[in-house]
Amino acid sequence: MLLIGFKAVAQTTPNIGFENGNFDNWECFTGTISPVGAITVANTGPVANRQTIIGSEGANILDPYGKFPILCPNGSKYCMRLGNDDTHAEAERITYTFNAPASGTYSIVFNYAVVLENPSDHENYQQPAFQVKVYDVTDNYYIDCPQFDFVAGYSSPGFNISTVSAAKDASIYYKDWTTATIDLKNYHNKTIRLEFTTNDCTKGGHFGYAYIDVNDNTAASPITGNSYCLGQKYITLNGPTGFANYFWYTGDLSKQLWHGQAFRLTPPPADMTPYALIVQPYDGLGCVDTLYTVVNKINEGFNLNVQDTVKGCPGTGVDLTAASVTAGSSAGMTLSYFVDSLGTNFLYNPNKVDSSGTYYIHGINKEGCQNTLPVVVALGLPAIQIIEPPAVDFPTTVDLTKAYVSQPGLTYTFYTDAETNDPVKNYTAIKYSGKFYIKATNQYGCTDIVPVNVTINPPPPYSIVASTAFTPNNDGINDHFALTLVGYVVFNDLKIFNRYGQLVFTGKSLSQYWDGKFDGKELPAGTYYWIFEGEDTYNNVKATKSGSITIIR
Repeated sequence: MLLIGFKAVAQTTPNIGFENGNFDNWECFTGTISPVGAITVANTGPVANRQTIIGSEGANILDPYGKFPILCPNGSKYCMRLGNDDTHAEAERITYTFNAPASGTYSIVFNYAVVLENPSDHENYQQPAFQVKVYDVTDNYYIDCPQFDFVAGYSSPGFNISTVSAAKDASIYYKDWTTATIDLKNYHNKTIRLEFTTNDCTKGGHFGYAYIDVNDNTAASPITGNSYCLGQKYITLNGPTGFANYFWYTGDLSKQLWHGQAFRLTPPPADMTPYALIVQPYDGLGCVDTLYTVVNKINEGFNLNVQDTVKGCPGTGVDLTAASVTAGSSAGMTLSYFVDSLGTNFLYNPNKVDSSGTYYIHGINKEGCQNTLPVVVALGLPAIQIIEPPAVDFPTTVDLTKAYVSQPGLTYTFYTDAETNDPVKNYTAIKYSGKFYIKATNQYGCTDIVPVNVTINPPPPYSIVASTAFTPNNDGINDHFALTLVGYVVFNDLKIFNRYGQLVFTGKSLSQYWDGKFDGKELPAGTYYWIFEGEDTYNNVKATKSGSITIIR
């Protein structure tokens, strides 16, 4: 899989970036690769599914093998796919012919990533491949450097294995976004042809294809970060991605200043200070090149302000494109999002970052002033530290707000079920043993739920005590019948019946005694029957009991 971004001269290279949404000024070829590795193509014009324009409809679509957007995430409106994942020993080519400028430094810079199916039993010439060549039409020869020939395999630096399954005895390798240059400063006024070719394996069983994106802006140095505005305390010059070594020099190459892709200058140098950068490629992946830039001081204010930390919830993630993340920054700024400080790897979904880590926001204003600042994304659930309440004896209650270490910024709620459907009504005075659930919610809406066990030892069972006989003779001894209630039980009423079922007494409280009379008249000696109704206040159920009482006269 290949993704390429060029910087070229717009005036001499119309539609080099497919900005017309078509293949105007490009030539499209299709053909085959022979069993001995010879590619034969014919100028057929664009063929469906072999040379394919991709527009905004592909903005949210990921390539099935490399898992990156099929529309380059550098802001381009169009790109194209060269080839496909069919396996029929096919070959595809596109070319673009233009005239190099008459003078000055001129380089084409392209970012690329390669994915090729890699059969384990093929010779090198039999493998799927992608090639980049530059042809000097004026003098009729291919420029020796650069020539890029990416053959399926893992020998080149920067390749990774795809997680997607491939054909039997094969794997899929890809090279993520990286950068190379085509230095054309020695080809003034020459006619130059760019050639891009993909091919399947020679046996017809394995594929190779590419996406190509061309930046049709005016020619510029591939070195970024060379402009600064009022108020900036430093600038960082960034070399193009994908080279093995970077050596920074003064503009006349008389003194080496730094070794590394990024060169930070504090304070910013004087306006129009020149610098040179010598880039050394990995073996076989380009040429040594010297790039130049001039620092520009711009008399405009510039401020990129980024929150130190943005917090969110696992599964939901955070939106780094939200205005609050860069609040206080200068207006009119264009923002880009990356997973590295040099801006070499795009963050594909900055509006939903679902992994904790450090990310980088790059801001550039219309004057060219720019800066890159880190932002930490912290995704996590609120932590609940339980303090298991000790067992108590009823009627002592348990306060659930004392069963955890309270953390600032968290809201706590209490439930009887893990699904949090049934809130606890009186969570500060729990009366019964059981498992309860504490839910903590932070300001970002993240929640966590943990159980807590409450043990409240129950009281002894209640008892209702009644005598079996009494002597209502007014001698002051055992003259009345009454109940004695012990424990968590309350009195509702007491009914007493004679042997025929006739109600002879009703009591509504313990203070009401039966004196053996009915309607003010003494009842005869004998056995009577009583029924008590009350309430078990611990278990919240009805309490009943019955018995007999004998009047002795």
